[in-house]
Amino acid sequence: MWRTVPHFKKISAPARFPNMPPSQLQSHRQQQTPNAGGGSGITSLVIVDCLDGQRELLNRFPHLLRSTSIDEHLVTVEFQLRKNTIVLTPTTDASRTEVLINDNPLSNAVSIPPHEIFSLKLGSRLLLFQVNPPNNWPPEFSHDHWQVFNTATGEILGKYSPYDILATATTQAWDTARCAACPIGISTGFLLSSISDVLSSPPPATNSTGWDALSTTDATRGRFFCPACWLHFDAGDALSVAAHETLRGDPVLGDDAMLRFHPTRFNDLGQAVDPMGLPATELACPHCRRQLPPSYLELPHKIFSLIGAPSSGKSYFLAVLTRILQERLFQDFRIIFKDGDPTGNMLLNQMRTKLFSASTPEECVLGKTAMEGSTYERLPRLGKWVSLPRPFVYVLNGSTENNATTAAVIFYDNAGEHFEPGHNIEDSPGALHVVSSSGIFFLYDPTSNPRFRRELADVPDPQLRQHGRADQQDSILAEMEVRMKRMLALSPQEKITPPVAILVGKCDVWTKLLDARTLPRPVHNGTLDTDVIDANSAQIRNLLERLCPCIVAQAESLANDVRYFAVSSLGHSPAPIETGPNAGLLAPDPERIDPIGVEIPAYWLLSRTMPGLISLKESPGK
Repeated sequence: MWRTVPHFKKISAPARFPNMPPSQLQSHRQQQTPNAGGGSGITSLVIVDCLDGQRELLNRFPHLLRSTSIDEHLVTVEFQLRKNTIVLTPTTDASRTEVLINDNPLSNAVSIPPHEIFSLKLGSRLLLFQVNPPNNWPPEFSHDHWQVFNTATGEILGKYSPYDILATATTQAWDTARCAACPIGISTGFLLSSISDVLSSPPPATNSTGWDALSTTDATRGRFFCPACWLHFDAGDALSVAAHETLRGDPVLGDDAMLRFHPTRFNDLGQAVDPMGLPATELACPHCRRQLPPSYLELPHKIFSLIGAPSSGKSYFLAVLTRILQERLFQDFRIIFKDGDPTGNMLLNQMRTKLFSASTPEECVLGKTAMEGSTYERLPRLGKWVSLPRPFVYVLNGSTENNATTAAVIFYDNAGEHFEPGHNIEDSPGALHVVSSSGIFFLYDPTSNPRFRRELADVPDPQLRQHGRADQQDSILAEMEVRMKRMLALSPQEKITPPVAILVGKCDVWTKLLDARTLPRPVHNGTLDTDVIDANSAQIRNLLERLCPCIVAQAESLANDVRYFAVSSLGHSPAPIETGPNAGLLAPDPERIDPIGVEIPAYWLLSRTMPGLISLKESPGK
């Protein structure tokens, strides 16, 4: 009854109910239309997953079908269109029990005639498929409720959950080589002897989205954390990213993403090999499946969280900070600060280029960071799709007389709205990196504070004249404290251990109140003078305590280790753009950009979180 192409293996029919009416056993022909792949008779192939109820329509070939085996290595087969015939070919090494078509091992290519229903065991998946099926196939069926039947007599032996069938077979002493099972509503099944390994395993992890590859890794444990979703994992849990173009398509991330998989084969260099034989050198998080930065598992990583109200200037500060650190860290301490992920950092690098390579103020405008903008990406996290800020990763290489350090630091450009009170952190957890942070920058915009503006009433700066949102920067600090202490299981009286740098921005505007340009720079002969940092911090704290005491109170309620810094990302007052699409927006003059003090709080946080990286000046008497 089977039609094959030359040299292709002939296989038997699948297990069916012998007493089913012919109308249910024989599929009627479907009206044929030309195929996109070039044939005139093959129009489509429909695949049904009997364990999760998912259905897939294929009308382009070749098509790679994937699954993991019971011992979690990848098993694949490929549907090909050859001379108007669908051919099923095994494409990975598999045992004689891992890939079965109609309960027979698939060791060679097999031609698939139209209109016949085939069963396919592919690793841990149990599938039915049909070429050119009728419009009413597959019928409605229940993947949670299966029936067992005797293949010789057609007797129905009972109806069960698929994962209860084997236990029942043991107690009832059924002959598993003569009994078959299938979902209720389907007439084609699988011999119990062929699928006993699948049905004896726990049900696969799934959810309402139909994902068939959710991570079972404990998200709270592990040596490493993902820089995108901040969940933990061990090195052995990381997924490899396929390199061969035919492996494009991930069951969770979608058709455009390369397949993520647990490697089982390696080449002579110890590199993972994808199912098509290419080295798969990129790794991905087992939770959100985002590709990890290069050499991520080989370096210690520190998160430095940048917090601030909407429109406080975080994007400008981050673009300037990463540019200045590349220059000043080497000049001041012979530490190399370099791009650790050129692909992942592309957006931030574009912002830096736009700011420092512009020829007119219009070209300097950096758009406001939006909560669903380009600096965010949608990823699966703990069973739901959420928007998460892209991590920007940089690598530090430093050495002192007795110490050599290589580490990476991670920054994020967050929308300020993520930190506002009332924001649902469960549905939009974009600010959760603060819980994993090694150090925190809080960028305070004094031009939003009414008391600061009154003190600066005679200063002709357009930033003091703008009327935007109400000043709620103290509320943002309070909200951050509540969130962090709740996530870290701290009492209200306890304080977090990471150091907090309060950055009082736009210091070029308020030099009348405290001449920030005369604050001594705490770098001398390759060392960082922490006494100077402390003295400068005390002056700035006194000013804040006088004009906005709530900021001081909230910061020192949050953490024990707090310092205050005067910074300016631009070093001058931006001016309004007169014409064009950005008319009315404030923009810096590219000829006058001269940042003030932006690197100093970073030096202080680095000295606190990576002892030995930066040499500290010894105080007299120590």
